[in-house]
Amino acid sequence: METVTLKMDRRQVQFLKDRAKALGCSQAEVMRNLIEQQLGREGRRSLHDQAKDLCGSVRGSKDLSTRPLTGYGRD
Repeated sequence: METVTLKMDRRQVQFLKDRAKALGCSQAEVMRNLIEQQLGREGRRSLHDQAKDLCGSVRGSKDLSTRPLTGYGRD
């Protein structure tokens, strides 16, 4: 592992100390876990990215209030 030095304001340092104490681990471990969580989020694709090949594939009026009811919603 490499050593990294960073500058943080007092609020961030206090959060780090409190979090480490609450979890019973080192401040470095808290930082590593937070970074890993962020890296995991970057790997997730948004719903739009997952379904963008389907966008525009449905035919019909874009204004649903103008479509005649057939089947569902009829009395």
